[in-house]
Amino acid sequence: MRAVAGDISTVGWSVATMRSDAFTPPWAYTVGLWLSQDRPELTMAGLPDEHMTIILNSIAERVADGTPVDVADDVDGICPCTLTIRPVHASWRQTSMFALSDRYYGYAFGDRPAHLQVVWPDRRGRYPGDRGFQARYDGRQPMLWLPVEDHPPSIWTRIDQFR
Repeated sequence: MRAVAGDISTVGWSVATMRSDAFTPPWAYTVGLWLSQDRPELTMAGLPDEHMTIILNSIAERVADGTPVDVADDVDGICPCTLTIRPVHASWRQTSMFALSDRYYGYAFGDRPAHLQVVWPDRRGRYPGDRGFQARYDGRQPMLWLPVEDHPPSIWTRIDQFR
């Protein structure tokens, strides 16, 4: 927590990464944007840790520079593809996905900041949930805009069994 608090006091946010293991794909999220910028935290999944860290830091820098990032925005100029922003349904906050954020901000549901998901497309430019999304990418990133109970069964809906 000292490293997170140090990052937040120095830069305005920190990026927490959850490395992949035998059961779960990797994911990452910011901690501190809500406090320093009064903006939702950002999360993404399914890419290598270092890529997600660079992407989340780049978007957070834009936010800190005054560029608003909100639901349905497209984000260009950070990586070769166009990223999109989706909301994170509050039910995901009841899982352990954001454990470090929960520790930093507190566990009371009212104290938890909103999150936005940074979503990357398949090679055809389609996002999870879109018609024609390439099956080989299924499950690498959750569709956090869906309530947990409405999400197709996957590792993401069982995340607490593995962490």
